[in-house]
Amino acid sequence: MSSFYSDASLVLIPSGYKNQKVYSAVPTDGSGDLSFTRASDATRVASNGLIEKVRTNVLTYSQDFSNANWVEFDVSRTGTQTDPNGGTTASLYTSLTNFANVSANFSTASASPYTLSIYIRGASSGVVSLRVDSGSTAAQNNISYTTSWQRFTYTFTAGSSTSTVVLGGYASFTTGEAIYVAFAQAELGDIATDYIPTTTAAVSVGPVSGLPRLDYYDSTCPKLLLEPQRTNTSPYSEQFTSGWASSAGSPVTANTTISPSGYQDADTIAEIGNGNYLYQAVTTSSGTFTVSVFAKKGSSTNVGIGLVAGGFSAGMSVQFNFDTQTFATPTNHGGFTSISATSQNYGNGWYRLALTGTTATATTYFFVLGSLAGSAYAANVRLWGAQCEAGAYATSYIPTLGASVTRVADAASKTGISSLIGQTEGVVFVDFNNRLLASYPNEYIVQIISGTTQLWLRKESGGGSFTARLIVSGSTIWTFANSIVPINGKNKIAIAYKTGDSAVFLNGAQVSSTNTSAFSGSAFADLNFNFGGTLNPELPLSQALLFTTRLTNAQLAELTA
Repeated sequence: MSSFYSDASLVLIPSGYKNQKVYSAVPTDGSGDLSFTRASDATRVASNGLIEKVRTNVLTYSQDFSNANWVEFDVSRTGTQTDPNGGTTASLYTSLTNFANVSANFSTASASPYTLSIYIRGASSGVVSLRVDSGSTAAQNNISYTTSWQRFTYTFTAGSSTSTVVLGGYASFTTGEAIYVAFAQAELGDIATDYIPTTTAAVSVGPVSGLPRLDYYDSTCPKLLLEPQRTNTSPYSEQFTSGWASSAGSPVTANTTISPSGYQDADTIAEIGNGNYLYQAVTTSSGTFTVSVFAKKGSSTNVGIGLVAGGFSAGMSVQFNFDTQTFATPTNHGGFTSISATSQNYGNGWYRLALTGTTATATTYFFVLGSLAGSAYAANVRLWGAQCEAGAYATSYIPTLGASVTRVADAASKTGISSLIGQTEGVVFVDFNNRLLASYPNEYIVQIISGTTQLWLRKESGGGSFTARLIVSGSTIWTFANSIVPINGKNKIAIAYKTGDSAVFLNGAQVSSTNTSAFSGSAFADLNFNFGGTLNPELPLSQALLFTTRLTNAQLAELTA
């Protein structure tokens, strides 16, 4: 395709980006850069194949122990000591009394779990207290350190909006005892993740609000991930020991396995026989819902997933076979229609299992995981990343920790680029991954527009077909309706427009016949991707090109091959 780049007026190959901006490869002066919006955090699959979440260190001055945020009592401090990375950010504390301590405050959300971590080594081996006061004074927690750097962690549930880490006290220091400290961190969750330095404020890393997501799922090349707004109503998406109830004989052990995030934060459900499961209440309205979870095989072959009312009086369920990577026929327990199941391979034995169905009843359902009633025995299944969302397919993972979380829709657009868009003729080309041939509610993939003049490509509701349409001054000139049927995977679509000579090409072949309708000059000025509200279709965009002239049919076939 490289031969087409010199002819294109705009080339988008997602690679360069910053907050609220996606850079175009052509033109290079910034006039084709897309504006990007998403007013919430999100997740993506990073270049290492792992799911990257937003992580935040809420403990300020995490390696500047000279700051007043760190309060010293009966200690002397010497700074610029060698830290675990070979730098000089560590501090040496020497106790002056047995009750010597160092403390620092940080902001927390009450009733939420947090993990504190800090690196410590001693001039010699010893024992010191590490605790967090949050709403009440925590009990003494003694840790044994050596002369080598070790990372110590302390997980607690916040009891107020401000918590305090305390190192020492409780007569845990021996007078004259000396310890080195470095790299303090406090973060939401029940594990410690990679250290994030802070100064005056908390610091977040990952796909934070407003940052475009370059997603590498199932590819070594990134795609610009654009998704609709979705809400995960499963309040504890990873902590299956919290907020989830278990039937008899199905205990859960926390943080047993490396999850698709690369951290050891996946849980194991140790089932004993048929009908044992985990369940969690999720309130749904009427409509279409998808429940999903990441699962990894344990000592047996099958695992079940379902969304059911109490007592299995209504709902849907399905079984997944890890060995064959296939589903059994989904079961309708009553009240659901259009039930389907899909899976995605995330590597290292992990599969994301999703079950979709439509209900006319608004009630409280139970999101069920494990060995469902009447299903085959399943044991020691690893679980992570549960999600329940309104919609016909599973979108990217939305972590929760005690309450539902909403990820706002992504949108990318560029206004005022009439010079880059062909006005009387041209081509709009998109290369994207159509992961799921699901039912979408008439939402749009790409559009060039100015007022009532517009050319767009839309995913139709019901089935996997697309429609392309040209409208000039409010009047429809032509429509390629329901004739564009992409495959479940990588697709290339080119829409060529010219009076008396318009055509659509998909994956190297022309769709339908050339349209010969005539139209006067247009006034295209803006380019939009994934627009139309909160129900936009998922769009992992690999490339997009604009041409100000109509390419020949042979060129269009080559471009989309």
